Amino acid sequence: MLTIGTVKEILQRVGFPEQNCTDTTAICIIALQDRKPRQGLILGHQCLAEGARITDILEFARNDLGKNYAENSREAVRKYSLKYLVDFGLVHVNKDDPTRPVNSGNTNYTLVKEFKDLLKTYKDPSLFSNKIQSFVNEAAINRKKYLKSLENHNIQIEVPFMLSQPLLLSPGDHNIIEKLIVDELFAEDARKTYLVYLGDTKNKKKYINKELVKKIRVSVDEHAKLPDVIGFDAFNEEVMVFEAVASSGPVDFLRKKELEILFARCPYPLRMSTVFLKRSVFQKFSNNIAPGTSAYIAETKMKVVYETF
Repeated sequence: MLTIGTVKEILQRVGFPEQNCTDTTAICIIALQDRKPRQGLILGHQCLAEGARITDILEFARNDLGKNYAENSREAVRKYSLKYLVDFGLVHVNKDDPTRPVNSGNTNYTLVKEFKDLLKTYKDPSLFSNKIQSFVNEAAINRKKYLKSLENHNIQIEVPFMLSQPLLLSPGDHNIIEKLIVDELFAEDARKTYLVYLGDTKNKKKYINKELVKKIRVSVDEHAKLPDVIGFDAFNEEVMVFEAVASSGPVDFLRKKELEILFARCPYPLRMSTVFLKRSVFQKFSNNIAPGTSAYIAETKMKVVYETF
């Protein structure tokens, strides 16, 4: 059986987010690899590897690993471990029935075949090294294919909690970044982010939530030097400000000062981020990004936090 330490090391080597590379995440993977026949699983499933619910994983942790998780920890396991494993392409959710509602009691998780094959090679250093490199390369290729698929088409953005119809943006790298901001960064765990403002390259005021604009006390008139996307995280009561950079214009020292002035009347803490489509553009501007802000590279899903001095 894989150990917790070994799984965490493997996760680090494939580039899994460090803050979610925890013992709990490793236990989820160990459970999903387990092929021991068990009772009480989903009807027709003989072992955890065929599809395990969160309760099955917690039972495995208690009985097989001596890790006594409380039953009310299920939501934390889902939010901070399994969701990230699914988003990173290491785990399937409801592979046996993709139409199953996410809140179903039979929602279950399985390892992605390529990741499962990688785990089988960890005892052979040479084979494992080759396998992990191809696995990382394949993940990068798939991400680039996804970004490529968004080019040259109108871009749809599903606005969380608000619109019944998606926003339609004009084609282009800048608007692809805006889609990724709403689809990926708004959906970060422990946040409930509403869209306040979003501008299209062909329509500066593509979306404005007037109630939230009033709530956060920011001006959106034609003279305001607005960021590309503004969100309000109702859970943490923070304003999220994003600049989408396809070629130029990160949140540098000057832009940070401009944004602080623009949001001077805002009663909520301000989080500023620059979102780059490609690593090459990030590298071009990385030395100019202001401290106290963060950067996200869409091409690699990498986040960099620039600490304050």
